[in-house]
This record gives sequence, structure tokens and C-alpha cells, in this order.
Amino acid sequence: MELREESGMADERAIEELLAREAIRRQLSNYGRGMDRMDKDLVRGVWHADGTLDYALPGITTPEALIDHAWAFHHKCSVLLHRLIQITIDVDVATGRAVSEAYCIASLFRELEPDAKYREHFFNARYLDKWSYRDGRWAVDHRQAIADLGGSRDIEARFLPRQGRLDTSDPSYALFASLDA
Repeated sequence: MELREESGMADERAIEELLAREAIRRQLSNYGRGMDRMDKDLVRGVWHADGTLDYALPGITTPEALIDHAWAFHHKCSVLLHRLIQITIDVDVATGRAVSEAYCIASLFRELEPDAKYREHFFNARYLDKWSYRDGRWAVDHRQAIADLGGSRDIEARFLPRQGRLDTSDPSYALFASLDA
């Protein structure tokens, strides 16, 4: 009987860890999606209200300052792609703390000629995040962005016409809202 009880407790803990990892993974996705759709609330919600960050940008230490800084450039772009990949998450559910590393590959496209030529500004970095579970949710306490590579290049647009939108009129919002209908 004792072994069965220990096994049940281990299963419960494993499930809690999986749920925590999935909540953190969703928050990382929210960050990329919020940046791409210029959804300030989605980006803000990745951090706790007292959350901080270090992107090695002078004066940019809070999510609000990052949003203001990013939006100033994002408004000049017609396509935004923030991809968070190769995500590693370690969780301590007993203390409500976690850490993660996620690789960010961001491409910001400014239109030089309508639907013909773009300037791609790219940024490759890793996000080292400290998380905590507070007020019923996992959110970032502190993020350190480690820049690996950045630059720009001119490219020609090819293949398909652009269909995405840089706001909540993007088709993805209607898709997710359809579950609530």
C-alpha cells in the first residue's frame, strides 16, 4: 500500500509540473504573438506587475518601457515575426518557481516598395526567464535577453500575398474567439 501511495504522489507531482510547463510555454507563445499582433495587453500579461527585464538597452527595465520602445519601431513595419523555439523549462512546483531559456528569432519587415521589396531587420537572442506562480498564474519575474546576432538586409517579396494583420483584426483572433461562441 505504501508504494502505491508514493507512486500516486509522484504522479500528481509530475502532472503539476507538466501543467506548469505548459502554462509557461503558453506565456512564451503569448509574448511572440503579442509582439507580432502589437497586442500590448498580451505582452504585458507575460510578466507579473512588478516584473523586470534586461535587454541591454539603456532605460528599458520594465515591460511597459519595452513595449513603448518596440512599438516605436514596429509601427514602421508591415510584417512582424517573433519565433520562440528550443524552449527549456525547469519547474519547482513546491516553491512556485521556474526558470526557462527560449531562443528568439525575430524578423521585422519594413516595406520599401509595395508588396515587392522589404528590408528585414533581424534579431537572434535567448531569453533567460525567472518565473513564479502568483495570483493564480505563472508569469515572469525577470527576463535577461542575451543577444547573439542582429542585422538587416533587403529582400524581394515573392510567392503569396500577405494576409496577416498587425492587430486584433488578424484572423487568428477570430479563430480563438470561436471557441467562446
